[in-house]
Amino acid sequence: MRLLHYLEIENFKRFGHKQRIELDHPAVLIGPNNCGKTSAIQALALWSQALQTWYDMRKDSAAKERTAAPLNRLSIVAVPVQRIRFFWHNTVVRADREDITLTLTVGVEFNGKVHSVPMRFRNRGDEVVYCTPGESVLGNSELLAHAASIRVELLYPMSGLETEEAILQPGRIDVLLGQGQTAQVLRNLCLMVAKNTPNDWRRVVALMQRLFNVSLDTPQETTRGAIEMRYTQPGVREALDLSSSGRGFQQMLLIFAYLYAHKRSVLLIDEPDAHLEILRQKQVYVLLRDIAAENHSQVVMVTHSEVILDEALDNNLTLLINGKADDLARKTEIRNSLKHFGADHYIKARERGYVLYVEGGTDVDMLRALAERLEHPVAKVWDERINSFYVQNNYPDKSLESELERVEGGFGITPRDHFNGLCKLLPHLKGLAILDNDGRDRTGGVEGALRLSYWRRYEAENYFVTPEVLRRYAVEQFMDLELFGGFSVEIDEVLDALVLEQVFDALDADFQAWKQAPAEAARIVWEAKTQRLKLSTFAEEFFRQLAGRVMGGMLLKKGELHRLVAMVDPKMIAVEVVEKLDLLNALFESANRHLPGDTVSN
Repeated sequence: MRLLHYLEIENFKRFGHKQRIELDHPAVLIGPNNCGKTSAIQALALWSQALQTWYDMRKDSAAKERTAAPLNRLSIVAVPVQRIRFFWHNTVVRADREDITLTLTVGVEFNGKVHSVPMRFRNRGDEVVYCTPGESVLGNSELLAHAASIRVELLYPMSGLETEEAILQPGRIDVLLGQGQTAQVLRNLCLMVAKNTPNDWRRVVALMQRLFNVSLDTPQETTRGAIEMRYTQPGVREALDLSSSGRGFQQMLLIFAYLYAHKRSVLLIDEPDAHLEILRQKQVYVLLRDIAAENHSQVVMVTHSEVILDEALDNNLTLLINGKADDLARKTEIRNSLKHFGADHYIKARERGYVLYVEGGTDVDMLRALAERLEHPVAKVWDERINSFYVQNNYPDKSLESELERVEGGFGITPRDHFNGLCKLLPHLKGLAILDNDGRDRTGGVEGALRLSYWRRYEAENYFVTPEVLRRYAVEQFMDLELFGGFSVEIDEVLDALVLEQVFDALDADFQAWKQAPAEAARIVWEAKTQRLKLSTFAEEFFRQLAGRVMGGMLLKKGELHRLVAMVDPKMIAVEVVEKLDLLNALFESANRHLPGDTVSN
């Protein structure tokens, strides 16, 4: 059911200039942290409370006497602030000696038409804000009465559940919900549903049985003025208290109880997917949509879930970045592209202004470790929210080999295809691919705003995995075991045997010649012999065999090999590594020039 059609925000928290957010059922708001998602649903809650407060105080007044009504800061439980000025964008309430008006406008359906119902706010000190409807609707008593009758309820994610919960009055429940203290009211919400609408409670019980294979008991009031609530599950003899359940279980129960306890309302739900695994995230979206519709309610939700993003693409999906709103679901080209590449890829690319293509997360760790070891300039400007895409293959074009790799477990989207798809939506996007060579003599190049760069050696690990580095790391880890000589003998024996077998093909004469060669000559031979070897596998095998030899755990696994970089002499790191880091530094700088400027938010 669609009770509210849109929200317009001006000068509220993260939002400066007027932004319009379309509201369908369900409406889904997405975006990075601190972009205004929670502020948007708080704006709806504030609009509702301000309108209801004003209407209760002024409904019997003549049109000319309908002045602004005061709202005390402490009574606005859904939007807690320390000072009233914190409602305003950048906390600025006056400019050029004039008050700045905060305006929240909602499209309300009434008598078959959608009407704009603006609420205007003026700051009058740290504790009180004055609110009044806009002049366009001030004389329309019927519209204001209808808009004020729409219940707007805000639900925050489940917090840690208390072991005991006192019976509360409905007003107190609403206050605690507004403050985000969901753990103190979960049993009360369940009790409300069980007492007021037993059929709805049976539906909740059936849903929890289906999702979690448990049987919920009916909430019971105790002589201590508390609520007792238990559940049974297969294999457990006694009924368990609700506090023994998992956080995902409690989150789903909270949502169900909330939906049935607040019928014919606009439900504002902040991160309903919190504490839920991927399957449950998809289920919660479907259940919110369908149960709310059955109860003549409308849902507006905030989420980070990629699963929910993909589910919402065909209906109502709004992206918020830097206090600006973009209705993705209504843009056909964007919607179709996001279905192919995933909404999360578009959001990250738009937020950061670039895409870095690497084999996997370990490559990012290695690049950063190398930058820090070399004290390269990129280490000082490293993007903590780096937008990397893990290709899991090394093919810029489709081929038989790339298709085989795709069906065997790779993503199957080449950097070129992925980047070109995003560039149609984001013309200023920059791209850099730093990929393994895999011993295939691949060459890179520049294609528009995408640069493809391959390591000349097999992979990134080939630039810091050497026998000396492996030995140095292992010795350092065992240096406290003086009784066993730090296992130095075992380290040397395992390392020599592995080098002989995997690098010199068990040719002992060649191995001994390498061992006895001067350091510089030995380094050149090592690089030549390992040019086409996957040294990450070599290093992992060394740590595996060493663990078996000393009867201990593996010192490092493949995903942790970047820690070896600290053992490398910076002077011995190839110039090619610096070249790759230069490309990365240029990518960050170029992308930053096209990013919208951040503003101070509250």
